Amino acid sequence: MPDETFRDRPIDRRSFIKGGMAFVSAAAMTPPAFLRATFDDNSIPIARTTGTPAARRRILVVLQMAGGNDGLNTVIPLEDRGYFEARPKLAHNPESALPLASGLALSQVMTEMKRLWDEQRMAIVLGAGYPNPNRSHFRAMDIWHTASTDHTQGSGWLGRLMDVTTHADDSAWRAANVGNELPRSLFGDSVFVPSLASIPAYVLSTDRKFPKDSDQRLQTFAQLNARYAGDAAVQAEYGGSLAFVSQTGLEAYQSTVMLQADASSYEPRAVYPTTPIAQAFKTAAALIMSRLGTGVAYITTGGFDTHSSQVVGQARLLQAVSDAVGAFYADLAAHQAAEDVATVMWTEFGRRVKENASGGTDHGTATPMFVIGGGVRPGLYGDQPPTTSTDSNGDLKYTTDFRSVYASIIEQRFGVEAKDVLGLAYPTLPLFA
Repeated sequence: MPDETFRDRPIDRRSFIKGGMAFVSAAAMTPPAFLRATFDDNSIPIARTTGTPAARRRILVVLQMAGGNDGLNTVIPLEDRGYFEARPKLAHNPESALPLASGLALSQVMTEMKRLWDEQRMAIVLGAGYPNPNRSHFRAMDIWHTASTDHTQGSGWLGRLMDVTTHADDSAWRAANVGNELPRSLFGDSVFVPSLASIPAYVLSTDRKFPKDSDQRLQTFAQLNARYAGDAAVQAEYGGSLAFVSQTGLEAYQSTVMLQADASSYEPRAVYPTTPIAQAFKTAAALIMSRLGTGVAYITTGGFDTHSSQVVGQARLLQAVSDAVGAFYADLAAHQAAEDVATVMWTEFGRRVKENASGGTDHGTATPMFVIGGGVRPGLYGDQPPTTSTDSNGDLKYTTDFRSVYASIIEQRFGVEAKDVLGLAYPTLPLFA
């Protein structure tokens, strides 16, 4: 009797990957052994790279600053008396802040991003938020990831964007997450999105007790998955689930082959700091500058939940972000690709206007977003929320719906009707030329 394990069990790619049946491991055999694998028998269909060089693409990098970054101490309202009154200990010294325009300034540690501002390569969207804000990290992140306050929305805005713009010849690396866990923003229905901590680590595991058999085991794995992924009899017998599992395994295998062949030889042309976020941007640069066809790269950095000791803690985090972004764009510029790569930076909420008794700030609402790089029309967008006119919780009132930024990216960078991705129409901002 046929095995009933896979019979009549509906499954989608997002649920499958999220459920933990991943084929990719960060602790695997060494790249040299992997690269010795051969495909002489032509029995394994390897998806060859079809992407064009970065100079002919419009690429988006998304940086999530997890934890709720304090926007008031990032983009500082120097002319707002309420800011200084509410924060006698935390308010930034006006003399050391880095001036922008309209009475606003950057934190003094963000020198690299100030350089990008001075070079007219950065836009700041003020007061980003949404109606009836949620102050829970998890719920607020879900809202920003999905671009929806609907609890039933399972897919992410970038995942849906990939779904509506997918083509049959797209690379397996059209979108990538630089990190260990796929963010909900990239959850979609039709696009396989790899997650990688680093390029050398993105390989398939085999039994470490038999390292000499590694190449042969990988060949067998790929051959089996290639066979069942396209087997009509298998699909008829098992309701398509086994074929789906095989197809997903094959895509994971193909993505490792492509990555190691095309991105492992990347040579940076700028000095990246040793911080985790800078190394993540370095990995993103390697993906972008290869011929993998990467159009979206996602990076997450955390630690911004500054309920205490904020002065030192946030300054360290903001400097790490600024230095990483600066190195990234210096590297891209040296490769003549800086104008083709735009970066958007967001956090799930800002912080309360008043400082707390622990030298920090509590969960708030509105916060600035940053848009940097390729094709960006520089300057300030929206209005800075005044600290003297807060909501009933003592939080800033948002002035720009964050989904207007998403809509601007979708339409102006990807040429897609934003409503087809976001579900609703939002006013756009002239962020891109």
